[in-house]
Amino acid sequence: MANYSIFTLGESQMTISGGGQLDGVTQGDGSHLVGLTITLNSNAWQEVQIRDGGSDTDFRDNDGNQRLDGNQTIDGVNYSDGQRIEAEYGLTLTDGVNIYQVVGVNVNNSNPSFGTIEGLAFVGGPGGFPPVGVPLTVVSAQEGPNFESTEYATPICFVRGTLIDTPSGPRPIESMKAGDRVWTDTDQLSRVKWAGGRAAIAAGRFAPVEIPAGTLGAIRPLRVSQQHRVLITHPVAEILFGSVKVWIPATHLISAGLAHLAPGSGVEYFHLLLDAHRAVRANGVETESLHIPNSVSDTEEAVHFFPELAAVDPAPYRLSYPSLKRHEADILFREIAKIDPNPSLRHSA
Repeated sequence: MANYSIFTLGESQMTISGGGQLDGVTQGDGSHLVGLTITLNSNAWQEVQIRDGGSDTDFRDNDGNQRLDGNQTIDGVNYSDGQRIEAEYGLTLTDGVNIYQVVGVNVNNSNPSFGTIEGLAFVGGPGGFPPVGVPLTVVSAQEGPNFESTEYATPICFVRGTLIDTPSGPRPIESMKAGDRVWTDTDQLSRVKWAGGRAAIAAGRFAPVEIPAGTLGAIRPLRVSQQHRVLITHPVAEILFGSVKVWIPATHLISAGLAHLAPGSGVEYFHLLLDAHRAVRANGVETESLHIPNSVSDTEEAVHFFPELAAVDPAPYRLSYPSLKRHEADILFREIAKIDPNPSLRHSA
């Protein structure tokens, strides 16, 4: 049995032009929405917990094994544990510049089963959310969507109040603007090209990871989104991965006992774009600046979470150091612990 979750925005949190509705009035294929616009009115995304009686972790159409994992409320309606749920149809949307892929989320509680669509889930990986208040035109509809649960949108950023090291001293992330300068891990200054933020729900995969004070050089607790990378510097990393410095997503620090989840009612995430992908000092911890992916299909946050950056040339934004997967991070921390039970994980020997 597989367990996973997706984030949905309920139909009550959006406006469809011409009085349209998400409900599958055309045999559940979504074609009735082509040519209309869908405008998201809020960031009130809800995490839906799903269990699959099979071994797959893809959320798709016509899969009788997909069931709600526990009693849940979706768009203000209560549903009981075990209710069947599926991705009824797919839609391709555009704001005139960017393309978004979504699925209509259907809790099977009607006759016919495709009669009600409770909300939309966006595909795009970390940060794959369009902006609120922008009309998105439905350019096509698809029957039988099938996407891996890991392909659905999640956030990645710093939280409000994070202190970034600058020449004039630490400054809150939310006060930073284009033209400001920040210190990087190479003890050099880099200029901010863009700064921005967005609100989210601090629950499930939206819940920030907290690195406690005293860990990884943190002068105070640091909260970042789960996929935000932290820079680890240690000679063992060079032996294992060919670089003394490696990036590790914050969520991978949890199993190593270096961080924990910090859920809450809401969170504001912010990010900085520099002249290249670099490490900045946030609350004393070396963490990444915004990474621009090579294509919109990459499971990165940039052009999805901040669509205004879609025109940025990705060429200068190659990852500055290798980025480790979860099992690689586990191996690194295990090998470091063999020679140093209390490593700083910051400065190479």
